[in-house]
Amino acid sequence: MTQVEETVEDKLPKATSTVSDAGAARKTIKLEIPAERIAGKLEEAFGELRKDAVFPGFRRGRAPKRLVEKRFGGDLRSTVKQQVVAEAYQAAIEEHKLDAVGEPDVDLSKIDLPETGSLTVTLEIEVKPEFALPSIEKIAVKRPKLEASDERLDLAVENLRRYFGNWHESTEPAKESDTITADVKVTGEDGTVMAEQEQVTLAAKPGAISGVRFEDMGEKLVGSKIGDTVTLEAAAPADHPDEKLRGKKITVVLIIKGIKHQHLPEVNAEFASMLGFDSVDALKADLKERLVTQLEQETKGAMAQQVYRYLLSNTPLDLPAKLSQRQMGNVLRRRATELMQKGMPESEIVHQIDQLRISSAQQAAVDLRLFFILGKLAEQFGIEVSDEEVNARIASIAVQYGRRPEKLKSQMGNSGQIEQLYLQIRDGKVVDKLLETAEISDVDEKTLAEEFKNLPPLSNIGPNVTGVSHAAKA
Repeated sequence: MTQVEETVEDKLPKATSTVSDAGAARKTIKLEIPAERIAGKLEEAFGELRKDAVFPGFRRGRAPKRLVEKRFGGDLRSTVKQQVVAEAYQAAIEEHKLDAVGEPDVDLSKIDLPETGSLTVTLEIEVKPEFALPSIEKIAVKRPKLEASDERLDLAVENLRRYFGNWHESTEPAKESDTITADVKVTGEDGTVMAEQEQVTLAAKPGAISGVRFEDMGEKLVGSKIGDTVTLEAAAPADHPDEKLRGKKITVVLIIKGIKHQHLPEVNAEFASMLGFDSVDALKADLKERLVTQLEQETKGAMAQQVYRYLLSNTPLDLPAKLSQRQMGNVLRRRATELMQKGMPESEIVHQIDQLRISSAQQAAVDLRLFFILGKLAEQFGIEVSDEEVNARIASIAVQYGRRPEKLKSQMGNSGQIEQLYLQIRDGKVVDKLLETAEISDVDEKTLAEEFKNLPPLSNIGPNVTGVSHAAKA
């Protein structure tokens, strides 16, 4: 912006704003933009456009104002509208010292720039809530004794077999490990058909269809044959994306069209050689080494969950009554990033994220509270995350998937996962800091697992030792 423009800008009357509470962690901002400011901004915009506008019969920059207004008036008014509202909003944020989270909730397409008079715009924003942190000294934490037992090693080998198993069509009744192809028809409580889709692939285990989870889907699919009809019934969750379905009974009719059974490879010299090992013993030795590393991560995860639960239980923190779609989207991106760091196959990540969408609203509330709590602790501890740390984590993930780090970074950047990766590293540092002063006691893993059993998961961390990374020897 030139000095001349700054002088003109200074002479225009400023917008005014008032702020009021709109519920927990939300504010309503009312902007009043004077008519003189709108007129001045329009004049500036038309003046800039006339300098370069070319019309038949007129030299560049000499076309009459009325011709410029006739051709470009609509676009210019829209641009000026966005400009004056953005300026007024930013000034209000600074004047009232608001710590906004995300973008304001306003639809400018429904607001017209007035021909005369001032412009009034009312919008809502989410702000960081004000709250007091609990005592963080001597948090009681139990550390599970997780051992790389033969049983766990056998399970890791089995998971590896499943990853490299081949699927083939079967005419036998469906088994627990099979996948089923079915035509799906979803009807609402009043009998209205909500959705129909052919050739849907389902696993013979509990799962979700149309945003509704059916706990008995596995037991009903097991034993079914091609041509059978399977009926499922369940209530839609209270936060279902379709408001008309919330809490209502949903019926799903499945017509079985195909069954696939997985053939698992034998763990022999040929299998070991395919993965780059000289023998089965060498393969198992590598798996055990990876298992030890994973169990160390699981131990830390179990301890982190206890820290998170302590913070959540002891921090009074109110959230907006209705969380934004942005917050729910962050939950899904965060989970996808966590699963990538565990080396989970991409197809399985997609499946788990689809399942998580069902409960993303509840999980978003937990994640958002933790976000604010951990953010405040990070500020208190002076914790920062460098680009080098983020790049190192991306490189580690890339190795697990056999990807080039720069390409993975680009993909994660496009999907919004870089920010979530930054937060995970930051949160890990916060937990490490809290554990430095925690009162840690060692317990048997079964004892801690029993305590965790009836608690809803906070995230994809904790005592989960079902296998190891599928990555083969480099």
